Amino acid sequence: MKEFISTYPALAWSIVSVMLALVVVATLWQQVKWWWFNTWVNFPLVGRIASLSRDANEDVAHPGWFTGERTLCQEYKNFVHVQDEHDFNEKKAYLTKAGDNGRTNTPGWIWLLTVSMVFVEALGFSYVLAGYTIPGASENLQQTGAYGIAFLISVILVAFTHFAGHELHKSNLIKNARREWVEDKRQFKLSTGTIPLSDPQSSDSDMPAYTQLCNRVGTHPSYVISTATLVIVLLIAGAATYVRGQVLEKELSARVALVTHQVDSGNQAAADSMDMSKTTLRLPDADAASDHNADKKVATDEADIDRHGGWATFIVLAFVFVFLQLLGVIFGYRWGFAGQNSAEAFRDIGGGRYSSYTAVREAYRRVADTAQARLAVLQQRIMAKNSTVGTSGQHLSKTFRDFVQETRIADQAERQHERAHAASVKQQASAAATPAPVAAAPAAVPVAPAAAAAPAAAPTAADIVAQLNAMGEDKQAKLALLNSLPAELNDQVVVALKQQKEDKARQARNAELEDLL
Repeated sequence: MKEFISTYPALAWSIVSVMLALVVVATLWQQVKWWWFNTWVNFPLVGRIASLSRDANEDVAHPGWFTGERTLCQEYKNFVHVQDEHDFNEKKAYLTKAGDNGRTNTPGWIWLLTVSMVFVEALGFSYVLAGYTIPGASENLQQTGAYGIAFLISVILVAFTHFAGHELHKSNLIKNARREWVEDKRQFKLSTGTIPLSDPQSSDSDMPAYTQLCNRVGTHPSYVISTATLVIVLLIAGAATYVRGQVLEKELSARVALVTHQVDSGNQAAADSMDMSKTTLRLPDADAASDHNADKKVATDEADIDRHGGWATFIVLAFVFVFLQLLGVIFGYRWGFAGQNSAEAFRDIGGGRYSSYTAVREAYRRVADTAQARLAVLQQRIMAKNSTVGTSGQHLSKTFRDFVQETRIADQAERQHERAHAASVKQQASAAATPAPVAAAPAAVPVAPAAAAAPAAAPTAADIVAQLNAMGEDKQAKLALLNSLPAELNDQVVVALKQQKEDKARQARNAELEDLL
């Protein structure tokens, strides 16, 4: 890696710049995508308006529309998340009752910061581990192995610390809910059952806040991942410090041995010297031995000083390593969701872009106004082309909001068709599951007089629903009528009443959407 950077510095910095640009684009992807689409729509000659204006064919499946108009509207509709206020408030209610209102997903820059810090820290001792993991390998191969080991350790630590922080946040919410439950003298149930995002969120509004939270988060705190993370972090910190210390001891021992060998070799060479000249002075054996011992002691003292400094450095690095993992746990505790469906609810309301339904409507207006402006330009070009080469003098007056309204009506009709089909299949299955009556033995039956009236036909679920609607607000009479019905017919009437209630709520939301559109 170092050789590559030193050999090709311009290429290396270009790669780093491209990676940073990709990170920025990924972080701001929605804004970049919106900007690029609008730029491409207005691009001359080859843009979307320029290409769609050449198609002057009417859409036979949708009278009053040209193919280019609907294509452009559909492309802009992909940026619109049409959502009624009831659905938005349901998602907000789920987040609030789960204790996740105001929380967001972990930001991308936090992930990048955490991974970078852990990777740099892991790279420091992974190089030491590579020497034992790949014994006898070359320097370049050990460096490559160090990068791989650092990557594996980083993935393990980042994952465990993040999930440990998430677990601590969730367990803390449950623990607080249990404390409030005990302080409330357990007057209510701690949990009345799991309430998913698809169920009405008002079903437990009459219960205390701790019950609402436990219905969406859980009832029992858990610290399994947190304990495992603590064990792994301490194990890696201790093992890394031990391996570093052993490498330091090995280097110091080798250095002391080398100095000792050099001193002993010099002493032996002086003793074996045959030079008897007057300029050569030889110390007495006792003085020479004392001098050599002093040299050895200096080498040993230097090794002790380096040993103490090295171990102190390794201990500081171990504390830094543990602190980085603690920081990862704090990040996991600060961001993320505890509710079972909170992440889906957060995503469905725009991922934190909208604090209220008013913000949703304002965002829709911005997209709709931009789409309408581009559609008007396309319509002008289509009409101009028809005036010169076409045979139709039709004036194009459709709007983007007309397209959204027609699409919504088509979707509603499709959903009603699916519900009707599901109800029909269920009714057929219920009829097939009902056993046929056993024929009785033939007996002498007196012939009924001709004037006897034929038995009345059994009432259907639709007849009973009509009778209930005719009773107005008399709930006692309605309950008496329902209790007098057979069990099978009673179940059918209940299903029909639920469907009627859903239809009324849907009509109210559709009326609200019509006001919006």
